[in-house]
Amino acid sequence: MKTKRITKTTRDAMRGWLCCLPWLAGFAIFTLYPIYSTFKMSFESVVISAEGLVRSSVGWDNYRRVFLADVTFPGILIDYVGSIILEVPIVIVFSLIIALILSKDIKGKGFFRTLFFLPVIIISGPIIQKFMDMGLMTIQGAQSNPVLLNILEVLPESVSGLLLKLVNSFVMILWFSGVQILLLLSALQKIDGSMYEAARIDGASSWECFWKVTLPNVRNMIVICLIYTIVTISTFDTNTVITTIQTNMFQTSRGMGYASAQAWVYFVVLLLVIGLFMLLYGPRNEHIYGNTKLAKLELKRAKKLKKQQEKDLKRLYRESRRYRE
Repeated sequence: MKTKRITKTTRDAMRGWLCCLPWLAGFAIFTLYPIYSTFKMSFESVVISAEGLVRSSVGWDNYRRVFLADVTFPGILIDYVGSIILEVPIVIVFSLIIALILSKDIKGKGFFRTLFFLPVIIISGPIIQKFMDMGLMTIQGAQSNPVLLNILEVLPESVSGLLLKLVNSFVMILWFSGVQILLLLSALQKIDGSMYEAARIDGASSWECFWKVTLPNVRNMIVICLIYTIVTISTFDTNTVITTIQTNMFQTSRGMGYASAQAWVYFVVLLLVIGLFMLLYGPRNEHIYGNTKLAKLELKRAKKLKKQQEKDLKRLYRESRRYRE
């Protein structure tokens, strides 16, 4: 009886799955199972007693309390969404500017790369909280600036509150840009230099090269940086939503069931925020240089050229018939 020999492709696939197996097991035990437990717990009342966790089903009551009984949590979520909308573009723009500078041939480039990445190494909740208590995370003297005070008086209270929060934590926001700078720098270094040469031959300025060549080529990396920035800010220790959920977790009146419901509501809001940014900045089917308007103009030009060619062929056909007659 002949035995089937395992092909090289199958052996390679088996080795790959064996290498991934420890990670898959760890992901299932330490990530998927806790996610399932918190989801199940969000529909229960969980009381910590001497015998352990006493759980009883309450249906959708925890979610109803989040939106109808809790007067603070919905407002905290709204502030979180407003903060993300303000902070994430600042981090991305700042990271792109620094990456563009560091991609040039300047002296001390390695030192500045280390300097901008250093906050990623030492950043943590207690350190940031200590810096915030010392007033090191804000622009000194910005709150007493008459121009800023006049702007805050004109704006609505909700918008002025977000702007004031942005000023108070501006330095901390820039601390979240270390990884993004390195990612964008790697994307910039992969752009083919011949594209810039071709653009300059066609008469493109430096500004046009940035919009037509640089930005489209780093667009996918910008999308990765957007997701990374949103997740990093949303899961950081000093985030108000995180601290609120942690506080409610050990309260006897609310407990872990209610905190789990809050966590799942926060997770859904986080997904919606990521979806909003993907809708605005996500990848699209565009022209080779990433310019949709240019692609549409090229398409119109091609249609006009095709119509003109059809007219010329008809005219040549009529002239040939006249010549034969």
